[in-house]
Amino acid sequence: MTRGIWLTAAAFALVAAPAFAQQDACSAPIPPVVPDGKTASLPQLSQAAKDVVAFIRSSDDYQTCLLAAINKYETDAKGSKQGIDPSVRKGLEAKGDLNQKEKERIGAAYNKAAADYKSSHPATK
Repeated sequence: MTRGIWLTAAAFALVAAPAFAQQDACSAPIPPVVPDGKTASLPQLSQAAKDVVAFIRSSDDYQTCLLAAINKYETDAKGSKQGIDPSVRKGLEAKGDLNQKEKERIGAAYNKAAADYKSSHPATK
């Protein structure tokens, strides 16, 4: 009986390994720190703008990678005897959704910082 359990576990590991490998191929970008616009200097705010744009681009690449991983997994799984595990797709989609929310949060934080900077540093004439 123990042998049967071990064989089942080993078979599951072989089937699941490609799905997990696809998930690991995509690395989530690290969100930048957005400074407080009321106290930040112009160079700090300018650097934050560059960091936010780079994060958004990296996030787009990450989401594209996740989509490619879903498509590859489903294509590979269709040709196998085990078939498609819907939890793999849901897991990868959840990572993409989480990243999208982080993109929106970082974008909103930067927009607020820029507005705060503008209101705290009126243009001198």
